[in-house]
Amino acid sequence: MEYETIDVTDERVRELAQVLASERSMAILRLLRERELSMSEIAKELDMPISTVSYHLDKLLRVGLVEVAGKKYGKRLQEVKLYRASSRPILLLPRPTERRTSPLDKLRVITLSVATGLSALVYWVAGRYYENSGSTASQTETIRVLSAETGKQAGSSGSYIPVLLAIMTFVIVISAGWFLKKRF
Repeated sequence: MEYETIDVTDERVRELAQVLASERSMAILRLLRERELSMSEIAKELDMPISTVSYHLDKLLRVGLVEVAGKKYGKRLQEVKLYRASSRPILLLPRPTERRTSPLDKLRVITLSVATGLSALVYWVAGRYYENSGSTASQTETIRVLSAETGKQAGSSGSYIPVLLAIMTFVIVISAGWFLKKRF
């Protein structure tokens, strides 16, 4: 069950205290604990003006003690909101809460780390492969007219391939992390 934590320095604490101190707000809350009611039904049950009920319901909604349960259609086929007491607990803390790292934040960090490390590894391996394949290819040519400068240029012309492989690896790992995040 999720609960709402409120720091005592938050403005809602003052509002919560006012709501809890108000007899009318508490009467509305007690009534809504029993069943779901519309604003006009609450006004009839408690013999209060509808403007007073509206005022107190607004405050109860803001502090989280009451929630909208649904809607129904009134006598003139207008949508009417139904209210009920909230079942979500409220926890007041005398000092600020520490920010906790969520599992999704941890998953993001792990995904980025793995993607970066794997991309660097792919770049290094692909660079070594193309470096070695470039030198062996130039040695096995039948026409050995190429100068040393041309051989270097042939080896460097394939240097974009390791970069592309590293980028593709990074994108694939990030996509896998995104998929896992959506799944859980």
